Amino acid sequence: MHNIEKAFIQIYSCLILALFLWNSVNTIRFPFGVDYGEAPLMNQVNRIEHRETLYKSNIDEPPYIIANYPPLYPYWVAGTNLILKIPLFQAGRITTLFFSLVCGYIIGLFTYSLTENKWFGIFSAVLFWGHPYVMFWSSLARVDLMALGFSMLGLWILYRYRESGIGLVFACICFLASAFTRQTYLLAGPLAGFIWLWHFNHKRALLFILSFGVIGLLLFGTINAITNGGFYMNIVIANINQYVLDQTFAMGKKLFLIWSIILLTCAIIIILTFYAKYKNPLNNQVQILRQDFIFYCLVFYTLGAFITAGTIGKVGSSVNYFLELIAACAIWCGIALKLIIDQKKKINYILLGLLFVQSVWVLGYSYILSQITIGDLWKNIGIYESLNQKVQEAVQKGVVLSDDYMDMVVLSGQPIYYQPFEYGELYYAGIWDPTKLVNQINGREFPLIIIGGNTLNKNCCWAPSIVNALEMNYKIEAENNMLILTPSK
Repeated sequence: MHNIEKAFIQIYSCLILALFLWNSVNTIRFPFGVDYGEAPLMNQVNRIEHRETLYKSNIDEPPYIIANYPPLYPYWVAGTNLILKIPLFQAGRITTLFFSLVCGYIIGLFTYSLTENKWFGIFSAVLFWGHPYVMFWSSLARVDLMALGFSMLGLWILYRYRESGIGLVFACICFLASAFTRQTYLLAGPLAGFIWLWHFNHKRALLFILSFGVIGLLLFGTINAITNGGFYMNIVIANINQYVLDQTFAMGKKLFLIWSIILLTCAIIIILTFYAKYKNPLNNQVQILRQDFIFYCLVFYTLGAFITAGTIGKVGSSVNYFLELIAACAIWCGIALKLIIDQKKKINYILLGLLFVQSVWVLGYSYILSQITIGDLWKNIGIYESLNQKVQEAVQKGVVLSDDYMDMVVLSGQPIYYQPFEYGELYYAGIWDPTKLVNQINGREFPLIIIGGNTLNKNCCWAPSIVNALEMNYKIEAENNMLILTPSK
């Protein structure tokens, strides 16, 4: 590696880490919710602390709440909150940040081990942390980075200790922890781990996957039995949302626009990996791609991550479905960087330049996104504080409802009574009848309802019968891109 490439990686790493730190600190210390999904999870932490079940078996009875994910993350945050005695949202965000750092570190370890050069490992790690989606998601009180962290750790253990029985046990535990943090992590990690072990020892591979499957089913069955079927109802039935193929293509297009050169580079390297495996080229520079781990594990991890990313078309899904794929591509890109630098050809210098230009573009995009999201939140802190004061006063009179501002309800100390998006999907799926809630609205039982945006007609959240009841029984005032509803006199 020349000094110019090393200098670029050093400077780029410093800039990414500085932006990552700025984004993380300003997100973590923000006193209110940053993302819709934070409030339901923190509400679950509150339920754990009050020794209430997370998974209701009867969704027709209030409170109208759904726990979309397995229980490990809220229990972990509850434990963190118990030890550190810090505000709830901050405990959740610090947990996510910790696992984000774990993910980047392991990505760097993989690349360093495969390329035998620490600078390529550092480049892969900061490439992961620097992706706008990762940077934003790394400090939210959400489950995804914790699930990814356990998955990557399980894969690393299998990579380094595949011959060890204890290593097999710990890897299995990590993959189970990943799956019981977020159920979509059932595929990529375990699939790659199984193929990797199968390449060396069929019996050990079968023992691994059978142990993972049997223990996972036993845990699922136990939790489901304890909750009287509520676990299955919440994380399976209530999660079967409509799939929209156009949404998959739209989200995929955005990912490609952000990471176009990197994704194309990864695709080329994967093709070269198959070429190096089956054509057995004499070119020594391509021998790095003949490493067993690259073909028998990283390829299949990428395949599993790609399949999981395809489920982003489910209504309500977001860019967090891309995190596994981003992690895999960060490793591929570190390997590609070594190949490009080692092969001293004119076209490779062009590729290197394009890759560095892409890295700078991503840095700029991440900076702009951070300013738009976190920067704007802090600029509007006065609006949030004023709204919070209204909620604090209203909860003294009764139950407060909201969609985009459920965090205010959680921070007031009141449990969430109605999760609009989740129950909106249940309504349109024909699983839930909103009549009971409509009757409460007709009775003007709720002293305050806050709806984000400028319209009540949000098909994702509020059924038409609920909207009609609100229009008939509540005074509606528009304020700061939200609707404030109070009972009509």
